[in-house]
Amino acid sequence: MMFTLHFDCREIKTRDDFYQQLCQQYPAYYSFGYNLDGLWDWLTGELPLPLTCHFHGLNRQQLKAGQPLAAIVDVLREAQAEQRDLYHIVVDYDGDVGE
Repeated sequence: MMFTLHFDCREIKTRDDFYQQLCQQYPAYYSFGYNLDGLWDWLTGELPLPLTCHFHGLNRQQLKAGQPLAAIVDVLREAQAEQRDLYHIVVDYDGDVGE
């Protein structure tokens, strides 16, 4: 069975906004803290796998360096690069579905 998370990117203006959406779907994440190291630890140690992360309504500007979601998506893609069969990222860019 695949574990699935959904993120409404239209509501994510800060990294805390992302972590709040994450904690609403997986409350145990809070124990790792709201940072990229904690996200990595959670992805590679705590999380039920396989995982699919859906990013809905993502504006491509949100993936530019320095934007709150850029580093978060990079961490997810790094996990995916290590274990492609366990991590799936689905991104809806302003109505278009991409990866």
